[in-house]
Amino acid sequence: MENLLLILVIILLLAMIAGILVLAWMGHRFLKIKENENLSPNKLADSAGDHKLEDKLEDKLEDKKPADKKLPRAKVGADILKALKSRQGKSLYCEDHPDMMSIGQCAISGESLCEHCLTKQKDVKVGKKYLDLYLDSEWVEVAMLHNQDISQDAAERIVKVKEVLWQDQSRPMIVQGHYKINVLSDQIEAFTVIIAREDDSDFIRKELSFIQ
Repeated sequence: MENLLLILVIILLLAMIAGILVLAWMGHRFLKIKENENLSPNKLADSAGDHKLEDKLEDKLEDKKPADKKLPRAKVGADILKALKSRQGKSLYCEDHPDMMSIGQCAISGESLCEHCLTKQKDVKVGKKYLDLYLDSEWVEVAMLHNQDISQDAAERIVKVKEVLWQDQSRPMIVQGHYKINVLSDQIEAFTVIIAREDDSDFIRKELSFIQ
């Protein structure tokens, strides 16, 4: 009889423990559901990634920059890359395939191109139709300019030089963004690098003599 009572007590204790565990699990699930319901519509929209194609491309570029540092916004200097995109007329559609979305611009021609027409070589976006020109040429750095030292007028003139050299003389001039960490100030500084074919480098330096 005593053994039977002991067994019943043990069974009751086990049932109580199981009941407590079930209640704890249900409480946890309830809190998670309430937490999801409290998410604001803006947060849900952000998590869904409701961005335009251009915004997504810009986000990818931002992801490559150090997360704990912010790029300085030049108060005086001009951003040549922005001036370049503005003058060339950044399009959402491919220059050669009007029904295809553009994924970027060719560094040589400035054309907006789709994924079938644009390729990347050593961080330089190049139209596939100009790939042989890029690969068969020896490229050298013509200038590296600190963005804070460039005036708006100089930026516009650099863009104009690139445009004229390509359209009138078929001389490619590539303009790229470049970033360096200033160890002393613990800031990321923005530069613009201009590169050209080795055979054209002296000629282009003369054309850009106004930035010296």
